[in-house]
Amino acid sequence: MSARLVRHPDAAALVARRAKLLAALRAFLDARSFLEADVPPLAPHAGQEPHLRAPRVTLEGLPGPLFLQTSPELALKRLVCAGVPRVYALGFAFRGGRDELSALHQPQFTMLEWYRPGTRLEDLVEDVRGIVAAAAAALGVPAPAAPRAMTVGQAFAELAGLDLQPLLDGDAPAFSAAARRAGVEGSQPADDAPTAFGRAFVTLVEPALSRQPGLLFLRDWPAFGAALARLAPEDPRVALRVEAYLAGLELANGYVELADAAEHRRRWRKESARRDDPAPPWDEGLLADLTAPGLPDCVGMALGVDRLHLALTGGHSLADVLPFRLEPGA
Repeated sequence: MSARLVRHPDAAALVARRAKLLAALRAFLDARSFLEADVPPLAPHAGQEPHLRAPRVTLEGLPGPLFLQTSPELALKRLVCAGVPRVYALGFAFRGGRDELSALHQPQFTMLEWYRPGTRLEDLVEDVRGIVAAAAAALGVPAPAAPRAMTVGQAFAELAGLDLQPLLDGDAPAFSAAARRAGVEGSQPADDAPTAFGRAFVTLVEPALSRQPGLLFLRDWPAFGAALARLAPEDPRVALRVEAYLAGLELANGYVELADAAEHRRRWRKESARRDDPAPPWDEGLLADLTAPGLPDCVGMALGVDRLHLALTGGHSLADVLPFRLEPGA
């Protein structure tokens, strides 16, 4: 089966609205002394997250393979190491895999990612609140009401009736048993912690989040889902990570960024081992920069611009907000 590129029937009006949206995002960050950086979408390495597939590219005459980047994260962190204290990138990111052609996914999408000095997730929360308000104004729609914040543990208890503590304490079988009783089909006693968490989150928590109005922030994610976030010093069972949801749609993900090169390497090794496909090469340049000159204390956030547009305008599919989209062909 081939793919086809479909143009929106009202592409002219949509391009005008999106131009205002993109200008508003840039203006918000520019006014706060962030510098926009051009980062390479094509590199000989990619992130190791087991659920992401960086598309492989072969260019005639060049050594390869190369990879289209799933986010500008790796390059932006190298710029922070090089001395750019506030930096952002706004442009395309890429994902491969069977699930990337759907109502809420495209293999090519627009991402805004930014980094700022400090160790406060609250700064990222305020950034997202301001960005969402600026985007709403640019699109001529009402801004969401005052946001709500809760921990992931609170979300499991309140929205799914599940106690996350057994999983945080390392008892995945006990959590899986409780999840089965709560209606999580497929939950198995042999599931490891990330699998048990993921099954329950997708089955019970995400549907409940879709019924939550406005802007919602979830923080204190389990340490096994830390990715490249620091762990909380007062409770290393949880990570200094926050996710934003708008009208129930996953919108943005941010961390207090991990600066330790050895811990980066350990986590990448662990994530690579959990993949069901060959892992791409690691970014050895980033690991070297983390060692010297080093990554100063910073927080970073990645936000899906197409989803922001969709959530603010009340659409049901990315087809409503994209001038062009890929669809399965004949």
